[in-house]
Amino acid sequence: MEKQALTKAKIAILAAPNSAFLADVCFSLTHSFDESIPTAATNGTYVKYSSKFFMSLSAQERVFLILHETLHVAFMHTLRKGNKNHIKYNMAADYVINAFLINAGFKMPKEGLYDKQYEGLSTEEVYALLPDAPKMPQNLLDIIECAGTEDEIKEATEAVNDILIRAAISAKAANSKPGSIPKELEIYINKLTSPKLPWHKIVNKYFSALDKSDFSFRKPNKRFIPNYLPSLYREGLGHIAIAVDASGSVSDTDFSAFVFEIGQLIKKYKPKEISLITFDTCIKSVIKLTTNKELQNIKFIGRGGTDVLPVINWINESKPTLTLVFTDGEFHKYQTKINSPVVWLIHNKPEFTYQGKTVHYEL
Repeated sequence: MEKQALTKAKIAILAAPNSAFLADVCFSLTHSFDESIPTAATNGTYVKYSSKFFMSLSAQERVFLILHETLHVAFMHTLRKGNKNHIKYNMAADYVINAFLINAGFKMPKEGLYDKQYEGLSTEEVYALLPDAPKMPQNLLDIIECAGTEDEIKEATEAVNDILIRAAISAKAANSKPGSIPKELEIYINKLTSPKLPWHKIVNKYFSALDKSDFSFRKPNKRFIPNYLPSLYREGLGHIAIAVDASGSVSDTDFSAFVFEIGQLIKKYKPKEISLITFDTCIKSVIKLTTNKELQNIKFIGRGGTDVLPVINWINESKPTLTLVFTDGEFHKYQTKINSPVVWLIHNKPEFTYQGKTVHYEL
């Protein structure tokens, strides 16, 4: 009977609105019954329930319990607890999960922990706010168990990462509304799918295909004359545009990083033409660059808000080979189609996505 009840609850999750992410994670896990535990438990790879406790709940509360355990796995609570106080961390994790599920419209069993003041906080933030020696609640909804050895934790983390990426894809395909994935998880998944990279790796990845090199007799290698063996002749990059966000939300430290990275681009790849654009609510300047020395004399003018539409219009009119846009991503996203390749280089907004390619990188 309890197995039928578990199946019905899982089907109810599938039928819930905007539940594609939660359902995909849930159905990726092994759920079973174990009478040695008082309520429910997970070690980050499996989920177990006390059949007596599970059957004591209403149909809606069973759905909540399953999703509660599912989110423990998704948040990797048992895998990231480390040496923190077990009871205190279990409570902090429950406060975070329960707040999300309640706001999503699910009915929490009376045993669950909930406090409105913890809404929107991470597990570690709630942990820091709880007493140092909390008492074990009499009816804690579940128990998060020890994760295992270092190798087991690494293996489990990789498995959960795969589940999260697949679930996020399912949510996107189902057109789930914003907020259907917990914010903390959404940021983590974005880091998995758009990892922050050092600048030189970004350049190597996105410019190597444009930096055409070929063996040619146009410039013979003098070391081998009169054999006239071919030397490596570099065609070089075409027209590269670099748009720098000069709004008030971008700091002077950011500007320094932008200038350095632009200089590295000129030095290493020697594009035939570089257009350096500074913008805030409008384009402040468009300057043609050929050397690092010219770059050192650039004066950034701006410090207003941020509006990317003028930059999009410039891209569509000028049609550069590629445009890099350095920005913190704090702007309105227009539906105007960008008709030329563009890479958004974002350094402080992990949830950012837009037309073209988005790359998150370390300053």
